[in-house]
Amino acid sequence: MISDIQFLLEQNNLKPITAPPALISDYVQGHRLMPTNTPFPGFWDNAKTPYMVELMDSMSPFSPVQIVSVMKGVQLGLTACAENVIAYFMDCVPAEILYVSANEELLEKWATKRLEPLIDSIGMRPKIFAQIENSKSRRTGDKTFSKEYAGGTLNMASSRSASSLRSDSKRVLVLDEVDGAPALLTTGEGNWLDVAHGRTAAWGARKKIMEFSTPTTHEASLIRDRYEMGDRRKFKVPCPCCGVFDHLEFRNLRHEMKGGHLYKVWYECPHCAGQIHNHQKAEMFAAGYWEATATPNNKNHRSYWISSMYSAPGMLSWYELYQKYLDAKDDPAKMRSFTNLYLGMPYKEIGSRPKVEKIIELRGEYREGEVPDGVLFITMGVDVQRGSAGDPLNPPRLEAEILGHGAGFRTWSLGYKVFEGDTGKSAFEGAWEDMHQWALKGGLMLQGRPVSLIFIDSGDGNLVDIVYAFTSRWQNTFPIKGVGALKKRRDETGDEAGPHDFIRYRAVRSNRAGDVTFYDISTHYYKSRTYSNLQIQRRDVEPQRPGFCNFPRDRAEKYFVQLAAEEKRVDGSFHAGGRRNEALDCRVYALCAGDVYLDSKVNAMRMAAKQAGASDIEIQQINHIMVLDMMTKQGAGPR
Repeated sequence: MISDIQFLLEQNNLKPITAPPALISDYVQGHRLMPTNTPFPGFWDNAKTPYMVELMDSMSPFSPVQIVSVMKGVQLGLTACAENVIAYFMDCVPAEILYVSANEELLEKWATKRLEPLIDSIGMRPKIFAQIENSKSRRTGDKTFSKEYAGGTLNMASSRSASSLRSDSKRVLVLDEVDGAPALLTTGEGNWLDVAHGRTAAWGARKKIMEFSTPTTHEASLIRDRYEMGDRRKFKVPCPCCGVFDHLEFRNLRHEMKGGHLYKVWYECPHCAGQIHNHQKAEMFAAGYWEATATPNNKNHRSYWISSMYSAPGMLSWYELYQKYLDAKDDPAKMRSFTNLYLGMPYKEIGSRPKVEKIIELRGEYREGEVPDGVLFITMGVDVQRGSAGDPLNPPRLEAEILGHGAGFRTWSLGYKVFEGDTGKSAFEGAWEDMHQWALKGGLMLQGRPVSLIFIDSGDGNLVDIVYAFTSRWQNTFPIKGVGALKKRRDETGDEAGPHDFIRYRAVRSNRAGDVTFYDISTHYYKSRTYSNLQIQRRDVEPQRPGFCNFPRDRAEKYFVQLAAEEKRVDGSFHAGGRRNEALDCRVYALCAGDVYLDSKVNAMRMAAKQAGASDIEIQQINHIMVLDMMTKQGAGPR
């Protein structure tokens, strides 16, 4: 007997009502049609990329998982995986969806080249229309960056657009190439990823967040942070030779060369040393499974790491992958790209730092505040730390090093001062006033010798006006701004210390707080100079070798730890990696102040020589070493 519901359906030529598939992988299997310009055209087949099944099903509405984070390599199909999630929540369980791309260019490319074919392939086009009842409206509900359908809307935004990230509440959030944008919004609202996550807060346990990206550097990668917060899953596959399950690692690839060219590549099982070939990946992937390797911060957060080693047969082969490694291995910049794009790992540059115990051995026989023989003039560098008033380990403060300079560019650290107190209110309060009172009591006069030039860091821009105001209180005191590596302008002469387009510092006039001179400093140069000079060992007789760094015998060890805090990378850049580095910054500013002071003496001597009728060659021959030697003979050292 036909039921009443079935009879009505047949009479009205309607199809029976069926529940949508509970799993996204079941929904797309044999349903989504992939275009001809993709690696596997035709109907979607989960067997091509079995590692995607769990990723999609974790995003299914019946899964307790709320956040899926994937740190990945390229040529794996993760964008297509995310598109399957979007298709499901448009077609089967309509919801409010937000798709976020790294920038406007990538967003437009995805919206036009990827989304439109997806909508047509699943038969979604007729379901997209303006969700209003006003027949006079011209709205279609089908815009480039917005699609309306019964039960929801798909909005698309760039991670750099603060207004798009903070508006309507969304149940489903898909974040593509998380590391492709700067972490902080320019509007001052903080981390753009946190702002985007906030859009799902109203949905509680029903929210679904999928975020994936190739990583960048170890220090800056957002997707690395998200991966670390989750349960850190890896895809384990069986060895065709011994059957032991393990995750694939690039280091286990082996190769053979012929005639100077790559001949063949295979994978060596770390358990049985069996040879595994690229075509065997399909059977290995089919039997594979994801295994958690850590306890997540949130039990509903799953995180995954997968490299291009898992690229499906017919996409990136192990041979092609190894060839890319050979092409990159001798170039640090290319090796960074290889690590990010193909290994799916954040790049951690290997840097060098002076050994603290070796620097401590450079301490001499003089004490803090004493001026040893050989000091010709004195400078000071001041580092500004905003810190936090509630953090005893990092309070607001000013740190300053007083540095003596001598012949042969030798230096003596004469004093190191820390002035704790507020640095962000006014140049006449807190740490600023404490440092000023210290100066009034003779702090800038060491054994009758004045500090000739003082440089104060103007910081990240938030304290510029305060620094400018304070420098106007003291003579021969200037604000500075550190710039990794300065390049000369057309009207400037390059320094001999580096490439022809390099300069150590630049004096700039600013009208921000009256007519103020401030200096841009090539910090990489002065840090390199410091690290190089710290390698010069003390000898038993005076004077020490040119460039030698002297330190007082009562200088605390924590100063030396900070002085050697940053790693010097192969590209010449420096990275602190979260370590305290105020002593190094102060040294950089005081060293540059020494160069500026010495340059002024050289220029003055050249001017005097010109007025005395010296030839152009004689004037040109006047240099820093000559001036330092003359200062020594004139008794510029201690009286």
